[in-house]
Amino acid sequence: MTGWDQFAEGLARHLAELPAGAVVKIVESDESAEVARYAQFLQSEDTLFAEIVGDEWLDSDRGAGEAGARLLIDAGWQQPDETHSGNWWRDTPWPIDSATYRRIASMVVTGLRDAFRIADPAAFHYEAWNGNAGNRKLDLPLLGLPAQS
Repeated sequence: MTGWDQFAEGLARHLAELPAGAVVKIVESDESAEVARYAQFLQSEDTLFAEIVGDEWLDSDRGAGEAGARLLIDAGWQQPDETHSGNWWRDTPWPIDSATYRRIASMVVTGLRDAFRIADPAAFHYEAWNGNAGNRKLDLPLLGLPAQS
C-alpha cells in the first residue's frame, strides 16, 4: 500500500469511531503559506460534516484551480458556498455504513493528493478533540500522521 492508501484506510476507521462532538482537522504542516491546505470533520449527533479548504482561502499557486475543481466535483464534493465558509463540503446523515466511510476517506485523498497536488500525506499533521467532553484530545494513530503538539 502507498502512504495515501494507508492514510485513507486509517481515516475511514477513525471516522467510524468518532463520538458526537468530535472535531478532526488534517492540516498541511507547511508554515510558509498564509493558510494551510486542510480537511476537517465534525461529528454531530446525526451528521458527519466534512470539508476541504476552498481556493478563496489559499495563495493562487496552492489552490485546486479549474482542473482540481473538476476532480473534487467528480469525487463527490459539493461546491463551496457561504454556508460552508467557502469550503468544499459533504454532509452525511449518521449512522453511516463502512462503505460510506471509505468513500469519504477516498474523497479526502482525491482532494488533497489529486486536486491540491500534495504528493505525500506526511505533509500533514492532525488536531482532534471532543467538544462534548471538555475538548479532550482524541488520539488517531491509524492516520499515520503526527498530532499537533
